[in-house]
Amino acid sequence: MPGRMKSRRLIGLPVIDEHRGTILGRVIDIIISPRLQVEGLLIGGRGGKRLLLMDHVTIGQDAILVSDLRGLKQVKNGEHPTRIKDRIGLLVIDRDGRELGVMSDLVVEPESKAVQGIEISSGLIKDFIDGRSEIPLERVDNIGQGAMVLNNEEDQT
Repeated sequence: MPGRMKSRRLIGLPVIDEHRGTILGRVIDIIISPRLQVEGLLIGGRGGKRLLLMDHVTIGQDAILVSDLRGLKQVKNGEHPTRIKDRIGLLVIDRDGRELGVMSDLVVEPESKAVQGIEISSGLIKDFIDGRSEIPLERVDNIGQGAMVLNNEEDQT
């Protein structure tokens, strides 16, 4: 298993009950905290949309395994947890007011399920030439509705 993966790799993965081998559905979105940590996975399947809490989950390369079905909750009507799709495209600026691009993904460490950083897109041409930047999560100072502000420690990977 690689040490880190982009959260977009999780979308579409099958979610499997590891004790019965039953496919419970597929990941349709990722639920995140205000500080960009993964809180759960939104699962779509025959049972409708359900929230899978991360406590008893193994993130694999090709599937998500669930060891305890008590972590699977129905999504109530009107319940709107923060989804990663709500944060993709958020403007990223530094403390000097320079625009660095937009958040294009989260970098997740599968074993701990912790977010290690954010991926920044600087536009199609720059992304193609230089690749997208990854910024450690520690550099994120503030996250608002329209932008996130990074501290100026230059530690891009």
